[in-house]
Amino acid sequence: MEQPSTQPDSLLKRLSGPSSGKAGLAKDQTEINKIIAEASKGSKFYENEKRKDAELTVRIGKLLLLRDDLVKNAHIAEIEAMVDKQLAEIESRRDFYQIICHADMDAFYATVETLDNPSLEGTAFGVGIGVLTTASYEARKYGVRSGMATFVAKALCPHLNLLPARFHRYSEMSDQVFRVLRKYDPNLLAAGCDEGYLNLTAACKEANESPEDLVQRMREEVHKETGLTMSCGVAPNKALAKVCSDLNKPNGQYIMPFDRSIILEFTKNLLMRKMPGTGRVTERILDSLGVRTCGDVFTHRAQLYLLSQQNKLHLHSLLCAYLGVHDNTVAPYTRDSRRSLGYERTFHPQSDPKVLLETLDKIAEGLAQDCEKRGWTGKTLTLKYKLDTYQSFSRAKSLPKWTMTKEDILPVRRCVQKCQIVYLMFYSSTLKNFF
Repeated sequence: MEQPSTQPDSLLKRLSGPSSGKAGLAKDQTEINKIIAEASKGSKFYENEKRKDAELTVRIGKLLLLRDDLVKNAHIAEIEAMVDKQLAEIESRRDFYQIICHADMDAFYATVETLDNPSLEGTAFGVGIGVLTTASYEARKYGVRSGMATFVAKALCPHLNLLPARFHRYSEMSDQVFRVLRKYDPNLLAAGCDEGYLNLTAACKEANESPEDLVQRMREEVHKETGLTMSCGVAPNKALAKVCSDLNKPNGQYIMPFDRSIILEFTKNLLMRKMPGTGRVTERILDSLGVRTCGDVFTHRAQLYLLSQQNKLHLHSLLCAYLGVHDNTVAPYTRDSRRSLGYERTFHPQSDPKVLLETLDKIAEGLAQDCEKRGWTGKTLTLKYKLDTYQSFSRAKSLPKWTMTKEDILPVRRCVQKCQIVYLMFYSSTLKNFF
């Protein structure tokens, strides 16, 4: 039976965050992990990650004891046969009739900065204060990644140039990109300001073009109109398309053959952490159960079923990952499909009440404008904030009426006036239309 990773190893990997295992690094991953650990040691970030890692180690230990107890008295062959029926049911829903594309801008914020300031071309720089929102490809060679504390990024890449984020400018460029993409699918589903999903079935048919040729033309048009490069993945569904868009980055594309045997061979060796929705906590839990690739799901399907019956994991999504069968519906978010709408900012540790209130004022205004633009109101308002210890907290308030103006939002801000804050976010849930 698999055993959980030792705490020091798991902590090193946790500290390395999204840089772990990335290709194209100028330094060895082991060296990068050590630099990150040394730079972080003694910091509030390190202590918070150490605490979380220890908690997860205990959680995994309990999970493995439960797994061993469940397997001991189980009829494995019968359980596998039961799961195989679920696999057959999922397989019956496989659809090769939709051509789904995931379009992902290359280092979007960094590329916009380079576009506006060509002297940055080929240099190592990051965008963000306190925490990086993105890093140039030159910086990424040293292990620098988005979501990384700037002091850690500087330890990895001492010559790293730090730039303040210009969100208004990124929003302008995002609008330009999406205007081009909507020519190919008016129902484009935006998954952020720098990526989106398109159903190219109709566009390929109308243009009498192969997906490969049409996507190449679409990428060229985006570059011509904006000066930005984009990578794309095409597959029968959204999850596989997203995986494929990362295979030939930057400024490349990958078309997944619409063939069941090829897809199964692809997912067999695909690391679970590459699947959308698999974060580092889930990755480590699955790894402790011997599930490192999507193909491992089939091998360990009996124990995964037993644990799913105890509400310890979601078996259906794991089986879908193994088969490569996922949702292929592409449509813009509607109010009914959105559970919340948020507006956030990350910055240097700050405890000055005046500065915090000014920041909250801007965030509240941004959220109110977003709600007005979409024609939505809300009844529940939540303020999420992160301390300089990297601990996250939230405070929710039910509003007396359906509304979402700046004046309604601001009263919730009082709980953060005496804290050392590094991140703030307002979001509204229980949404409905104005009319």
